[in-house]
Amino acid sequence: MAAIQLTYLLIGINVIVFFYLNSHPKTAERFILIADRVRRNKEYDRIFLSGFSHLDILHLLFNMLTLYFFGPSLEESIGATLYFLIFLGSIIAGNLYCLFMRKEDHNYAALGASGGVMGVIYAWILFRPDGMLSLFFLPIPIPGWFFGILFSILSIVLSQLPKAESARISHEGHLGGAFFGGMIAAILLYIQGEGFLANQIYFILGGLGPILIFALVKLFVPGSIYKHLR
Repeated sequence: MAAIQLTYLLIGINVIVFFYLNSHPKTAERFILIADRVRRNKEYDRIFLSGFSHLDILHLLFNMLTLYFFGPSLEESIGATLYFLIFLGSIIAGNLYCLFMRKEDHNYAALGASGGVMGVIYAWILFRPDGMLSLFFLPIPIPGWFFGILFSILSIVLSQLPKAESARISHEGHLGGAFFGGMIAAILLYIQGEGFLANQIYFILGGLGPILIFALVKLFVPGSIYKHLR
């Protein structure tokens, strides 16, 4: 598939699925990552399907606009095949990260393409080490690598606050997707043998590192996090 076309195809698929599920509520239920259903009923397709459904039009709009802004540039840099693998892999990795980090929370549920979108953004940051980006709520351009560091740390902090339960934001999904996209981009750059610039090293250590450490803490010292869920 020609470069850049895949981004628009993914956006189109998400829009079509959104309106289809709105009129088919029974099918829509299957497009939600429900932790208990995945573990007990082995409904593993939810890990994939939930990445193509959205809570409401604002949720859809936010994710698709973000994909529209970052997707074409990344797709042009690495080609449609690798771009698709990053997007899809980040959705799956984000949901697996959710299931691992929230494995004691049997009521945990999530949906949306945010994991895939974050994977695209983190990959874009590595391929555009001098790139600048603006946030919807802060229209002041900041270095992409610095944004990645802030986003990772802030998402981890927010996941530990009681308000995270009512905000209905899957911080773990964002983190898992971001980590996958960033790691794949880092591997691709390493294979190319061009070496890493200082900004890329800062991002790998400060943006990807905390996500890995967060998971290791969950693995080896589980009682030290998610205290608000107990």
